[in-house]
Amino acid sequence: MLYSHDHHRSISTAVQPELFHNALMASRYALPSKPALASTRPTRHAEPEDAFSEIRLNGAPRQCLQWLAPVLRDLSQADAPGWLTLLDPPETVSHQWLRNAGLNPERILIVRCKPGMDSLELCCELLSLGCSHTVVSWLATDGQSGRASQQLRLAAGKGRCQSLNVCLDSCLAA
Repeated sequence: MLYSHDHHRSISTAVQPELFHNALMASRYALPSKPALASTRPTRHAEPEDAFSEIRLNGAPRQCLQWLAPVLRDLSQADAPGWLTLLDPPETVSHQWLRNAGLNPERILIVRCKPGMDSLELCCELLSLGCSHTVVSWLATDGQSGRASQQLRLAAGKGRCQSLNVCLDSCLAA
């Protein structure tokens, strides 16, 4: 199929939220409609100070993922509308790994940044969209009170969801 140059230009200039939305629409999993869920579940409002958490793990990479699996399992089984989104998890985290760890892959989106993309910016956009109940990221942050953490906290509050950042610095070096 041939596309015109203008069509190609419009694709390449799409902003990241539009690309995320298009990926959601093209995925085989449909997002639950929020109005229907609102009548059966209480609406959760993330306060900016509660919206960001960070976990730091030490050890071998495989061991770190074993420690993280129960947290991700609880999040994947949460009775909350929206996705559990994993942004740039370690390469070993796949749908097969999710199933083996007892997670529900039907409620999980794995998003991997392309080279040159700003992971922090994409994470903030994913949080602000509010399509996920939790966005788990693997970003190098500057601690709970740093600028990156503040951006994640504000974006999560805007999207009324949670941000969990996982630091595996020591694990990756092991």
